[in-house]
Amino acid sequence: MSGTNDYKLKYGAHLSLGAPGYIEELIERCGLSAVQIFISNPRSFNPVFSQKSLESLNALKKRHDIFLCVHMPYVANLASNDESLRAKSVEHIISALNAASELGASYYVAHPGSGPYENLADSFGKIIKNTENCRTKLLLENTEGSGNKLFGGEEQMADFIGRFGAKAGICWDTAHAHGAGIDTLGLSETLRGAIKLVHLNDSRVAFASHKDRHDGFSTGTIGAKNIGEIIRLFKNQAPFIIEREGREATCADLEFIRAELFKKRAAASH
Repeated sequence: MSGTNDYKLKYGAHLSLGAPGYIEELIERCGLSAVQIFISNPRSFNPVFSQKSLESLNALKKRHDIFLCVHMPYVANLASNDESLRAKSVEHIISALNAASELGASYYVAHPGSGPYENLADSFGKIIKNTENCRTKLLLENTEGSGNKLFGGEEQMADFIGRFGAKAGICWDTAHAHGAGIDTLGLSETLRGAIKLVHLNDSRVAFASHKDRHDGFSTGTIGAKNIGEIIRLFKNQAPFIIEREGREATCADLEFIRAELFKKRAAASH
């Protein structure tokens, strides 16, 4: 496993272990060194991590030094006013964190959910209490702030860091921040310091639109120049994961990250 201190200059994508050949292609073509996966059905609470997926993961880790992250299913809601749903979400994430730890994942990414902030704090306290021996670190992801979604503003995230910063961290999605009206390059030191993983996505929508639509670095509204500055800001702090569809689009963004990460190092070696 890649340890949580082995994060510098790591970059990759959210991928499926059902296509190990594609992952190998991205390693060969684009230098991919990090992978984010689901270990349960993303649209339900049912576990679907098959023996075949486990074998693919073990074979991948045997051949390559891969930084592994796991993402929670979309159905979980840690802030819900529906007590049954919230309890089920807490139970699932406790189980999934332990499973991710056994797989050697460094981070488990969860969404904060929609509902009252204190519901999230209560849920999170229960998760922390029941995963004290877990080696995988739990990260909560910022959102675009639509509807009742939490973590669409810096003040709420700063409060969370103050309460739970020693036990958890932040996964920062640049497209979500753009939609929420937050400039990733202008974050407070407190918030920036809590970011352990960057979902490096460009956006199809306008700044502060409160919408979440991912795009490529060459066509998005954040823009390649700003994406490059974000890479330089976080390259020694957090791995980068892109969430893109399509083989060529994915590889193009990964190659952009690689060029930005190693630009100065390559120039200095000549």
